[in-house]
Amino acid sequence: MRQVSYTVFLSLLMVTFACIGFVLAIVMGRLGHSPYAWGLLGLVLGPIALLLALVEVRRERPWWTRLVASGNPGRGPADVLVGIDGSPESAAAATAALELLGDRVGRLTLVAVTEVDDSVAGREERERLRQELERQAEAVRAWLRERDVPVQAKQLVPELQLMSGPAARILDAIAAEDGYGLLVVGARGAGMSSVLLGSVATKLAARASVPVLVIGDQVRKGRADRRLRSVDRADSRP
Repeated sequence: MRQVSYTVFLSLLMVTFACIGFVLAIVMGRLGHSPYAWGLLGLVLGPIALLLALVEVRRERPWWTRLVASGNPGRGPADVLVGIDGSPESAAAATAALELLGDRVGRLTLVAVTEVDDSVAGREERERLRQELERQAEAVRAWLRERDVPVQAKQLVPELQLMSGPAARILDAIAAEDGYGLLVVGARGAGMSSVLLGSVATKLAARASVPVLVIGDQVRKGRADRRLRSVDRADSRP
């Protein structure tokens, strides 16, 4: 009798662990994690894997959002979200989108995402990103002043947001939930997230909820070369 009870208990335990693995694979897979890894963890660790999954989800949620500056949308139909981190690629991202879409831009939102870190280094990183957002907003205004665009387009003012959390997940969530039509990111990152941001562009390009434009390191070089050629042509005219 005891042997039968032990067998039943072991069978129920195995079924429970298998169910936990199956549920974790589905839920964590939908959240962007590897369903195979979490399914295996659930199968092996059971309830402990549920606790690990809860910790992981809580760690990755955006703990705060700060509106650095409100914006004024353009008259166009295309709402654009741009990830800013201070790298040369992200510095070229907003104006690259403007060059591509012109006066078809509606909302233009610049978002910098930082890690949840209350240390001195974390506060310094947030201040650096806030200043970078303001620099990029000024770059957008300068671009609009210098270009021959309709008067309505010159009234475009980007909205600036500073958020915390995992960069790829946050940018994708904002783009999908707030109805943006294009997400623009740099191919490489800068600052405290420099190790991770190369993979951010890769993750977004692979499975983002909206179309993604990835700006590489040749964009600024190409612009500089075009400006030099324009100057040379102007100087060579009689």
